[in-house]
Amino acid sequence: MIALEGSELDRIYRTEFENYRNQDWAKEWRTKYLQQVRLVQDADWEQWRSRPFQEALWDSNAIASIGPGHSVTVYGAYEDQELAKLLFDRREMLAGVPIEERGPRLQKLFDDVMSAVHPRHAKRRPKARLTRLLAAMFPDDMTSIADATRIWGVQRLLSAARVPGDFVAQHPTVRAAMRDALGSPQSDEAKVDQAIFAWFLWQTYFGKPDEGAVVTQSVQREASAVPPFSLLPANAQRRSLTCVKGNVELLLAMVREAEQGINREDLVVVILTEAAQLNTSSAGNIISQATGGLGLLRLDGTTYRPTDRGHELLSVSNPATVLRGPLIGRVFGMGHLLLMVRSEPGVLKPTDAAKRLQSLVPTWTSTLPGSHITTWARSVGLIDLQSSGELVLTDDGEDYAAALPEEFEKDWSLASDSLQSVGQPELEEETNRISAAVYVPENYNVDDIVDDGCFLSSGEIDAAVQLLRRKKNIILQGPPGTGKTWLAKRLGYALIGARDDQRLTAVQFQPTLSYEDFVRGWRPDGTKGLQLIDGVFLEAVAAAKSDPETPYVLVVEEINRGNPAQILGEMLTLIEDGKRSPDEALRLAYPRTVDERVYVPENLFLIGTMNLADRSLALVDLALRRRFSFVSLSPQFNEAWKQWLLKQGAPAALVSIIAKKMASLNAAISSARSLGSQFQIGHSFMTPHVSPGGTEQAWKAWYLETVQTEIAPLLEEYWYDNVKEAESQVAEMEAI
Repeated sequence: MIALEGSELDRIYRTEFENYRNQDWAKEWRTKYLQQVRLVQDADWEQWRSRPFQEALWDSNAIASIGPGHSVTVYGAYEDQELAKLLFDRREMLAGVPIEERGPRLQKLFDDVMSAVHPRHAKRRPKARLTRLLAAMFPDDMTSIADATRIWGVQRLLSAARVPGDFVAQHPTVRAAMRDALGSPQSDEAKVDQAIFAWFLWQTYFGKPDEGAVVTQSVQREASAVPPFSLLPANAQRRSLTCVKGNVELLLAMVREAEQGINREDLVVVILTEAAQLNTSSAGNIISQATGGLGLLRLDGTTYRPTDRGHELLSVSNPATVLRGPLIGRVFGMGHLLLMVRSEPGVLKPTDAAKRLQSLVPTWTSTLPGSHITTWARSVGLIDLQSSGELVLTDDGEDYAAALPEEFEKDWSLASDSLQSVGQPELEEETNRISAAVYVPENYNVDDIVDDGCFLSSGEIDAAVQLLRRKKNIILQGPPGTGKTWLAKRLGYALIGARDDQRLTAVQFQPTLSYEDFVRGWRPDGTKGLQLIDGVFLEAVAAAKSDPETPYVLVVEEINRGNPAQILGEMLTLIEDGKRSPDEALRLAYPRTVDERVYVPENLFLIGTMNLADRSLALVDLALRRRFSFVSLSPQFNEAWKQWLLKQGAPAALVSIIAKKMASLNAAISSARSLGSQFQIGHSFMTPHVSPGGTEQAWKAWYLETVQTEIAPLLEEYWYDNVKEAESQVAEMEAI
């Protein structure tokens, strides 16, 4: 990682930068920059409050050009006297403030002003306009850089201190590092020069296109807010990108572990720890995209280390910002997606976008790669999904789409005969093979549930699947050991038609779980205080909305162990079968915007499980019962159970004995006045996951161990007021 020492920084400033700033165009830039700073510093209130001054304050490009984001306008702000007063009163707010506090105060001002401007005076967030406005107000602390990616890079280059907050908060530490090396500026001209020096450093050390990239526009000599990215030729771009839950977090963990160097074997361990659903082969695909695909890691001999981009990923407040550039420039279809959504905002659904992307690549035989591209674009904040299920660009997505070359869609296209001409055909073939192994789930249906070891008939299982399909929400209830959780997931897979863990999510309710955990709530983020975070339920809702033609399933184990009414909140209404449409959408307890309304889509199915024998559970809320259909499970010591044990190698005589003894025990439990049929003991207790051995003695030892360590403690709890009865039942079970 590049880092400049103070003496080297001073040398560069007095030689290379001296030549840079003495060019005619640079002199003109410095003159305009200085004039803007003095205008802002010297204005009195009467001048400041006037419309012409406010126009100059917000619209001047003397400090940095806006670039493709110039369409972000703030016309209404010119007449906003409260906003003008807020800015006027803050001009001297940093006087005498310690350096470690200056950045957070600037960040707060940025956030406060942005809240006053957007969406009241601007449809999009005017980040670049506001950043250069602050640069004119605070020439001692701000640089000429108007975007996050560049300032984080320069901060790392200077080994400047990091402070809590987003990119605006980092400017003062960059300027402080410059003062330490260059001395404090003694004039406005010197302040402007040091502010411009930050841009020069970024351009010199980071502003070069990726190796092999096509240069699509002239290099911006002056500071600009054009998103920094470079484009590889279309047929050299990656055409398959792995998509797993927590993509960004997984890459972040990999780069962090590689800081001191890591070999491939250990890196695979990191990947499998962070993403347990992957296997060793698919971990290789993740490594491939982190190196060649996204340029975050490099191979130094046999050791993986972070690239400059990888180090940047670790230093920024939001790692997703670092990934936007390489995703657009190095992954085929990402730029096309942005242009599609920009041309039809709020029209395309994710499935529509995936189909269009598929049509761009002759070798794609399914919409899966296009779906992955859409998911990646959402994960890094380039596109967003409306509550109604359509895609729109975010502010950042708008900026990147505007920065693409005019002929992008035509020039960055693929033909079948060009796929092997440039790039990495072997890697593409391997990537596609592994991707298929990871993401194409095996088919799954009712017969597969029976084959897995379900002791219900295929008719009973199919009836449960059809009930789920029709009612949307079901609860499997029954005594302990009747396989409720086991069956719940498999019913979900059968409904989906595939054993797909990406479309089935399982959670468990417990007494301390809250609405804020399950639906949405405020949570600390470690830097800015609190952020509004969606819980697992809204994540499932978003996933289902993004793919409306496909079933998604949420399994809630022990649904009555928490407080369902409190945990679900307004979702208790929205999950009802007849209210799953945008017309029934409700405002959440913690809305993101005043207008936000949420509904549960038709293709999200809920399966709960309920243990009827738990004495600690109160009766289930009647409102919850009305929204779920209930499927009762009972112990199945039947012929199917017997055949299963026999196939495992169990002695036929022992199987018959177990069946008789369990029937006798459950009859005693059902007839007990203090218990009842809901306390019966299910077949799971007597169904070993792995055969205990090939001999009769091994099976008997397993049976007796199960009785002594699982059945006996349960019976002691059942008959806690009648110890002799519990001991008698255990003795009867042990007599074989």
